[in-house]
Amino acid sequence: MKKWLAVSLLTALAGCAGSGNEDLDAWMAQAGQGLTGQVDPLPQAQPYQPVVYDNANALTPFDDQKMQVAKRQNSANAPDFNRAREVLENFDLDKLRLVGTLKRNGINYGLIQTPDNTVYRVAPGNFMGPNFGQVKKVGETEVQLSETVEDLNGEWVQRSTSLYLEEQGQK
Repeated sequence: MKKWLAVSLLTALAGCAGSGNEDLDAWMAQAGQGLTGQVDPLPQAQPYQPVVYDNANALTPFDDQKMQVAKRQNSANAPDFNRAREVLENFDLDKLRLVGTLKRNGINYGLIQTPDNTVYRVAPGNFMGPNFGQVKKVGETEVQLSETVEDLNGEWVQRSTSLYLEEQGQK
């Protein structure tokens, strides 16, 4: 065992004896001549200035008053809350189906089926869905709506959506 250890030690030392990298060592020495690093000085630290927090007049992010302020600021897009709601506003749009269209006296109408299989006729100007969706256009295969919804800041914004005519065999 001692012989084996001695042979291993001598082999390891023999591997370290000659580096064989004299050209690399010479290049490193030449490339590093005259190089000195310079680090910019750190910026001067500003003294701490305490700020007085007056939360007596501030609104919390969970306060209903914050939403009321946003509604007043963006009242141009706000829906008419005093308007009488129509029957189709009681249903989510994904529960309503466009089952047909018709044209009468030059006006296009959409035939909307509710989950209880009742069919209602809508024309531009009618309202559908819970988000104040107003029918803007009735085409041969779709009803285009403009919904008025609140964004994350409580501001009223318009978004477009459509109901499409379903094929008879489609489920």
